[in-house]
Amino acid sequence: MIRQLTNKIVLITGASSGIGESVARIFHQNGNHVIILGRRLEKLMEIKSDLESKNTSSKVVALECDVSSQSSIEKMVSSLPEDMKNIDILVNNAGLALGVDQVSNFSIDDMNKVIDTNVKGLFSVTRTLLPGMISRNEGHIFNVSSIAGSMPYPNGSIYCASKAAVNAFNEVLRMEVVSTKIRVTNVSPGLVETNFSVVRFNGDNDKAKKPYVGIDPLVADDIADNIFYCASRPQHVQITNIEIMANNQASTTVISRN
Repeated sequence: MIRQLTNKIVLITGASSGIGESVARIFHQNGNHVIILGRRLEKLMEIKSDLESKNTSSKVVALECDVSSQSSIEKMVSSLPEDMKNIDILVNNAGLALGVDQVSNFSIDDMNKVIDTNVKGLFSVTRTLLPGMISRNEGHIFNVSSIAGSMPYPNGSIYCASKAAVNAFNEVLRMEVVSTKIRVTNVSPGLVETNFSVVRFNGDNDKAKKPYVGIDPLVADDIADNIFYCASRPQHVQITNIEIMANNQASTTVISRN
């Protein structure tokens, strides 16, 4: 059943590209106000300008925010306009993977960056915004995880562990807000062709393309479409977990390539 969802205030982390950008676009084009966060303010401002040129009735706020820094999160919250402070929908999307090394030789710096962003960042943003949702007795929190959180693979220890943490956090959060009208949804994509791999391979485009060779992968819009669908369900409907893979992907390691 297609339902409309309008006039909600939607905050999206990691919105300067990929899934986060697509989430911002689908909510905004359907008449919702969006707060787009990321570390690349210039890119966020480009997205803001483009969105506003297509829909002038819905607001766009673009703010620089590094979710791995609590002070940056607090600065972002204090910078929100008064009429955009009551967040209806939080999409915890910011995340990254770095390297494909085994446990015996992965980079400690990479480990810290991934855990600080994927785990501590998601926890901190949620902790900061959740009390407001509880006091208003409304809200929807989306935590963008990965199938890697439940299907770990060799050479992915840090990333897989970070997403397993997101999965556990999501389950606990849902249990803790069960007496409220707050909904909690875990989103676990498989292969999604974005700039994710470019970051993982430190800008090596040839290596970044390899995971998607021989398969028609998901794209960012596919994930955004599913998130919007979950958000637009009737209030009494809570889609708790959604796992999305390309048609020829069965797990993190079982993929049919042509």
